[in-house]
Amino acid sequence: MMMGYNSRNSGLLLAIFVGMLLVVPVVVAFDVKLAFVESQDDYSGIYFTNGLWVIYQENSTSHMHSTRIVNASSGETVLTINDLLGSVVPVDEGYLLVSTVSKENSLRLYRLNGEKYTLVWKIDTSRYGWVSYILPVHEKNLILAGTVDASKENLGGHYIIGVDFGGKLKFATNLHVVGNTVSSILPAGNGKYLVVVPGFGKGLPYFGLIDESGNVLKSVRINYPVASIKIYIQDDKFVMASWRDKSEGYIPDIKTYYGIWTLNLTPVAIVELPYEFLGAVPIFDNNSLYLFMVKQLNSTCTLVESKYLLNGTLQWRRDVQSLKFSEPLKGYWMSTNSISTVLLPYHNVHVGVYPCGATVNVVAIDFRNAVPLASTYLPMGKGPNYYFAYYDAKYIYTGPKVYLIDTSWVPSAVLIDSIPPGNVTIDERHFGLTPLYTRLSAGRHEVRIVRGNYSPVERVLTIGPHEGIRLSVHLSPLNATLCLNSTPVAEVDIVPEGITVYTPAKVSLHNGTYILIFKSKEYPAQYGSVRKTVELSPNETAFINVELPLIRSELIVTSNVVNATVYVDGKPVGRSPVRVFVIPGFHNITVRANGYIMKSVVVNVTKPTLNVSVDLSPVVEPGTSPIKPLSNTTQILTSSTSKVNNNSSHLVCGPGLIVIFAVSVLIVRVRL
Repeated sequence: MMMGYNSRNSGLLLAIFVGMLLVVPVVVAFDVKLAFVESQDDYSGIYFTNGLWVIYQENSTSHMHSTRIVNASSGETVLTINDLLGSVVPVDEGYLLVSTVSKENSLRLYRLNGEKYTLVWKIDTSRYGWVSYILPVHEKNLILAGTVDASKENLGGHYIIGVDFGGKLKFATNLHVVGNTVSSILPAGNGKYLVVVPGFGKGLPYFGLIDESGNVLKSVRINYPVASIKIYIQDDKFVMASWRDKSEGYIPDIKTYYGIWTLNLTPVAIVELPYEFLGAVPIFDNNSLYLFMVKQLNSTCTLVESKYLLNGTLQWRRDVQSLKFSEPLKGYWMSTNSISTVLLPYHNVHVGVYPCGATVNVVAIDFRNAVPLASTYLPMGKGPNYYFAYYDAKYIYTGPKVYLIDTSWVPSAVLIDSIPPGNVTIDERHFGLTPLYTRLSAGRHEVRIVRGNYSPVERVLTIGPHEGIRLSVHLSPLNATLCLNSTPVAEVDIVPEGITVYTPAKVSLHNGTYILIFKSKEYPAQYGSVRKTVELSPNETAFINVELPLIRSELIVTSNVVNATVYVDGKPVGRSPVRVFVIPGFHNITVRANGYIMKSVVVNVTKPTLNVSVDLSPVVEPGTSPIKPLSNTTQILTSSTSKVNNNSSHLVCGPGLIVIFAVSVLIVRVRL
């Protein structure tokens, strides 16, 4: 009995233990491999870009700079320039854009010939300063370069210069700002570019929005002096910047902020963070912003994640992991003021690099749940540069040694999202509704996202080993096309869409049932409205042609006699000139005036407006001259006229009238 009891309890304890393993994340150490060592003692910096090591060196005696660019695969030097470089940007087809910033200020284009780079062209930029940032825009045959005047007399005078790939200067725009350097030029969509000047040399940080001709469309200033600034453009909607506000003396009391602007630089929010330094690339998701920060209390460092709404409202904050701290190196003040991050090409894994004292912490976090996945740490390198984290290539530089973060433990996966949500099939297998996160094998995958009455989206994704891809799409509705025509031209209310168009019109609508109300645009009082109901299917093109019924017409009756009485169908309607509404059809118009012969005409009303002119002839007494008309005929310009002239009908007079009178007298006498 006792053995049975112990066995049952042992099984229960084992189940509980296994369950805890499934719930509690296991933080493992992952490798950070040594990738490069610069053996010379007089180096001043290294960084990696697109397969190239860029190595700065300074002669300790002459203080002259030289730069070597090394092929990261072969270790061969492909270009040596006896100057300090401001920016090195590889471009397509073996070209390299380089700026020199020490002995001379220049922008250069090199071309790879065999194993070496040779100069194609060089532009002297001394007039504008030294080039600190380069953005090639291939499809526009444009190279955008940011400059700074680094003279002792004037630290500022920033320019944006535009150069074509042939080396011809297209424009040079003076930003009229003072600061340190143009640190970034980021594409902002629709032919616009965002220019960032941090402002920690002099002045305040500056954001400028320019077009492809160098025109400054808009600019804003951050009203805080800063020690550093990072900026990101997210989803072609928002600009997010984080910065550290420098205090008097620069160190140690430094505050951290983040701010959000729309792409047209309209401010959304500026928030002061509770801890000293921002420690992660921000990620926007469903109008929220997730931030990793590091709080330091004495010799304890803790990684903290916070979620904010885009308006700056804090949703929650939680500790993620404790970081290792060691005493600062002798002669160096080192704390979390050098926090940087690496965001892997993998949506759900954040890798942060956090120096705490003389220890560089490398932490991998499952971003979805802020669960620590792996961590390791490195000793701080000696030298003028303590460390550097290479965002795009996962490299960490600690003095003369460069390490590569090993991501072999990261599974290949994809995160698929769509607006609105849709059903996902991958390689003809149904996976569920977006947003969808799933692991996939490395290789080629066919993704299809479908939703009823929306155009399906098909993508081919190639996922590398230990790589993650995020796919975000907007599903387009399968709209129907409605072609509208009418006689006459009409305005059409489309219900319940709530829009109004004018015929002829072509309208794109979702599938569904709509009520169309046609009303005359020019003659709303003369034509009746027409109501149509139409049911549209996806991708259908429907043609609706309507003839509006003429329910009444406006008669405009004029005469050569002012104030003549006008009758329509025997009823007086006023004095000339007169306007009167009648129903369509035949109508008798009579005009009478004292001293004039009454006249009637018959008209057929078939148009919304009809002008009728009736001229009266005066009554002539024997032996008198004709009476002159009282006034001239009134002219009314209309779209359609019907004129009845008094020459078409007249009395018999003159000698014939005398003969008739004489015969009548004889007949009377004979009867008498």
